[in-house]
Amino acid sequence: MIKKIFVTTFNFSLFEKYANKLIDSFIKTDQSLKLYCYVEDNVDLYPKNKNIVYLNLFTEQPLCYKFIERNKEKSKINSEVSYLLDPVRFCYKVFAQSDARKYSEQFFYIDADTEFLSKIPNSWFNKCLPEDTLLSIYDRIGYYTESGFIGFNNLLLNKKKQKLLDIFFNQYTSYYTYDLIYSLPAFTDCHALDATRSRFMFLKNYTQEHSNYEEKILGNWSKKQDFDVMDHDNFINKYIKHKKGNK
Repeated sequence: MIKKIFVTTFNFSLFEKYANKLIDSFIKTDQSLKLYCYVEDNVDLYPKNKNIVYLNLFTEQPLCYKFIERNKEKSKINSEVSYLLDPVRFCYKVFAQSDARKYSEQFFYIDADTEFLSKIPNSWFNKCLPEDTLLSIYDRIGYYTESGFIGFNNLLLNKKKQKLLDIFFNQYTSYYTYDLIYSLPAFTDCHALDATRSRFMFLKNYTQEHSNYEEKILGNWSKKQDFDVMDHDNFINKYIKHKKGNK
């Protein structure tokens, strides 16, 4: 198992639209971690590089495909009201993150509309995601988490010596495998993530299964800023630019 990797997901349409810039900037800046790309189509469509691994998301995570097939018509109707009500649009990220547990001790998810600006030093990752921390995230109190960058620790154990991240993803993915996403205020991965986080933060003092749960909140966002919390954080904005699809 590799110690640390980057993880992202896209399809060929999004690759042509903006993910090609992620790949190009990753290569150009000579990042020290490998990049695992979960794609929805043929892995041979994408440019090869020794530090990039392409995986077919539906092969690795069949439950993702089943969720999409069950919900694609409903999502199409919902998306006409708001993108926040389109669970299919955001489910790929959750299953890609879940699958990455097979490959690394720690992984750092980045959205496909991200570009690398310069090489990230190895010491940065240790500051970003300490050994005693399960998640490193950009929270937005009063709204919903910025999920364009999340650090996950696959080594942290609870008091029963179980992998805490496995228990976390059992809850996180259940919003999709059982269609529970529709019980949330909105149907994005951010809302599923926040619902899972809330459960763990509440239960960590009451059950051994949820014990040792710790987060690191990145950045210092306030409602006076726009939603692009990563743009305002000097810890990350010198290395990564999250374009949020519209920049």
